[in-house]
Amino acid sequence: MNIQELRCFEAVSRNKKFILAAEELHISQPALSNTIKRLEKKVGYKLLERSTKELSLTELGQVFNNHVCHLLSQFDNTVDDLEQIKISGGGKLKIGIIESSRYLMPQIIKQFKQVYPEIGIQIMEMSPVAIEEALNNYDIHLGITSDIKSDHKLTYSSIKQEQLSLAIPMNHKFANLTSINMIDLQEETLIHSLSGFGIRKIIVDACNTAGFKPHILYETESLELASNLVEIGIGVSVMPDSYLKSNANKRIKIVSFKDNIYKRSVYIAYHSQRYLQSSFHDLILIIKKNYS
Repeated sequence: MNIQELRCFEAVSRNKKFILAAEELHISQPALSNTIKRLEKKVGYKLLERSTKELSLTELGQVFNNHVCHLLSQFDNTVDDLEQIKISGGGKLKIGIIESSRYLMPQIIKQFKQVYPEIGIQIMEMSPVAIEEALNNYDIHLGITSDIKSDHKLTYSSIKQEQLSLAIPMNHKFANLTSINMIDLQEETLIHSLSGFGIRKIIVDACNTAGFKPHILYETESLELASNLVEIGIGVSVMPDSYLKSNANKRIKIVSFKDNIYKRSVYIAYHSQRYLQSSFHDLILIIKKNYS
């Protein structure tokens, strides 16, 4: 089988009608139908159920389609990588990062460019969930994330344990304290990340262990927005020290938790089945060095 046959099958399975897939592929409907029949003959089993007006995948067809989508994505991204190298002489590495990682990126890029001046870097701030999706879709080469997903296709490597602290307004009742216990947040309004974020789970679990349910009234994906809300007295927020210290704000006070017991891990993540050039692996070494 060849790439064109796989593209024909993917278009048919997605559009669920030969006529729509044929129009998308700019070929005749009979030609497309013959291609699918030829493909079914090659693989040795029926891929499509044609008994209804709208086509559907057989059970084996669904399994085949999952692999086809992955193969086509890998092929297209390989072609794109090669085209980038042809145009620029070095290509481009795309990185998805969580917001707290932004303060280290200028130094990481500077060090990388000293070794690979011809390779471009594209950086996108993303949620951990979006990073996982982008890696699986081959939209990025590498992610810096705070969550590990149970996905055998992705490889994770821990690079740092980030301390978590409490951000409060300057006039807050905790302002004269250097440290607090989690139970002290029982009456506080929390500004926190959305469900699914690792840091939120850490704090919710810690509050439950302390014997109370956290009062999370405001939710956001952005540490910057959470910081701004804390600043104007809307509530308090638990954030990574790395972010708080790199975005020093005189109108927000940082209070530690006693014994510094609350931490989150930061990971490098990449797709284990994607071809990655040597410069990618050197970039990982530079990132690890800056996080150590």
